[in-house]
Amino acid sequence: MNATSRREFRYSNDVVISYRVEGEGAIPVVFLHGFAAALTTWDDIRGMFPPSRHRLYFIDLKGFGRSSKPRDGAYGPADQAAVVAAFLECQGMRKAVLVGHSLGGGIALLTLLQEEAAGKGDLIGGLVLIDCAAYPRRLPPVLRLPRLPLLRWAILHLLPVSVMVRFTLLKIYHDRRTMTPARIARYTDSFTRQGIARVFVETVHRLIPEDFPRIIASYRTMAAPVLVIWGRNDPIIPLEKGARLHRDIPGSRLVVIDACGHNPHEEKPSETYAAIAEFLDHFFTNRTLK
Repeated sequence: MNATSRREFRYSNDVVISYRVEGEGAIPVVFLHGFAAALTTWDDIRGMFPPSRHRLYFIDLKGFGRSSKPRDGAYGPADQAAVVAAFLECQGMRKAVLVGHSLGGGIALLTLLQEEAAGKGDLIGGLVLIDCAAYPRRLPPVLRLPRLPLLRWAILHLLPVSVMVRFTLLKIYHDRRTMTPARIARYTDSFTRQGIARVFVETVHRLIPEDFPRIIASYRTMAAPVLVIWGRNDPIIPLEKGARLHRDIPGSRLVVIDACGHNPHEEKPSETYAAIAEFLDHFFTNRTLK
């Protein structure tokens, strides 16, 4: 993908969402990145999908990448889910598959639950949840730092961005050899966008929805096909959370990727793609859920 393939979705007067589209297939697949990332996080697997079978949508979530960063404080999971749902409707999608990583996985879950509650069950046909933020837990140190004002100022003003990126990737990757120059560059670009520091802080402060117990209880009511993918060595959201999510979602499938940390789509792209492709082929042949 290059810069010229970017498109824009206007959610409101203050919010414009940047996204990219690839492929001309019948199956719409929408990718939602995690915290402190952007749509470029999917670069390692995007070229593996047959363009004749799938139509891929890569979104910069509100506040991230090249999307708008308004000072409205609306950066919680429910806020993001509302934007995603509006995007799907604007594109005229039906039975779209949402692929979400980490925070993006939590947003994908919430989008499906909100649309089902609103009687719009046909909008989303299935979920792929990669090391998904689905349960409350103590924030890891790499996410707690932005909540400390003095330390936040020192990190953002005194440390080179490349140092921050390397530190972050060392904390989330299992094998430091996967921390390639290309991956460092994609996150460096994300970290240097104007206003991104404020978005990081506001997002961290709103990570835990007030009605989380109700949301978690709703997992057991989901009828859509769900694939859960997890890095066995994830230091941010441990595998036990993935196993719990698999148990809580009826009929879901769990794929565990060995020797892999928090970002399977970057650390083990071939294995991640293979799991997603099998899921799409099994449930979405001819765009009809089996």
